[in-house]
Amino acid sequence: MKCAVCGKEELLPFKCKYCGEYFCAEHRLPEIHNCPGIHAAASPYEKEMKEIKARIKSEEEFLKTVSRKASRKEIFQIILSTLLVSLVGISLIGYLNLFILTPLIIILYVTGFALSYLLHELAHRYVARTYKLKAYFKLDPIGSLLTFISAIPDLPIKFIAPGAVVVPGLTPPEIMGRIAFWGPTVNLILSIIFYISSTILKYLVIQPHFYVFLLLLAKFNAFIALFNLIPFGPLDGLKIIRWSMSRWASTMALSIVMLIVSW
Repeated sequence: MKCAVCGKEELLPFKCKYCGEYFCAEHRLPEIHNCPGIHAAASPYEKEMKEIKARIKSEEEFLKTVSRKASRKEIFQIILSTLLVSLVGISLIGYLNLFILTPLIIILYVTGFALSYLLHELAHRYVARTYKLKAYFKLDPIGSLLTFISAIPDLPIKFIAPGAVVVPGLTPPEIMGRIAFWGPTVNLILSIIFYISSTILKYLVIQPHFYVFLLLLAKFNAFIALFNLIPFGPLDGLKIIRWSMSRWASTMALSIVMLIVSW
C-alpha cells in the first residue's frame, strides 16, 4: 500500500487513527503528514489551552468591535453637544446679527464657542486618563434639551450642560475633585487670554469685530467656568468642594471677576 504523502510502497503501512490514511514510517506521525485531525492527537491540556486561546481571541475581537462602536457613538455625542453649545454662544450675538457679520467672523465665533466647550470636556478626560481611569463623554438628554432651550436669544439664564465626561466605578473624592477642577480651570485660562487679547486689540484700534469677538469669548468662558462651579448635582463644583474648598472658592471668585470685567 502506498504512503499518502510520498507514495512509497509499504508492505506494512501505518494507519493514522486520526485521519484514517496510510503512511510510511517516515510520515506516520500526525504532525509530520499534516494530519487534519491532529488536534485530536494533542494532550487534554493542549486541547484545553487551544480552546481557551480561541475563546480569548473571540472575546478580544468582540471587545474591539464594541469599542469601535462606542468610540463612534462618543464622537457623535461630542459633536452634537458641541453644536448645541455653539448655538447658545451664537444666541449671545443675536441670530439677526449673523446677516451683517462676515463669514470669517461667523466661523471664528462658532469655532471659539466650540473649542471653549470641547477643551473643557477634554481636560476632564485627559486628567482622568492620567490616573489610568476609563473616561468617556456621555450626552445627557435633559441637559441637551435645556441647552437647546438656552439658545433662545435674550433668555436671561443660559444652561450649558448637554453632557459630561463620565468616570465609571468608585473613584476617590480627591481624584474626582482633581478631574473636575481642570474643566473650569481651562475655561478660566481661556477667559483671561481672550480678555487680555481683546484689551490689546482695543488699544491698537484694529478691526472692532475682533475686539468684540475676543471679549465675548472671554465672557463665554468665564460663564462656563462659573456655571460648572455651582455646587449642585453632576456639575463640577460639588466634586471640587469635596476635594478642596479653598481651590473651589478661589476658582469661583476668579470666575465671577472675569465675568464682571468681560461683561
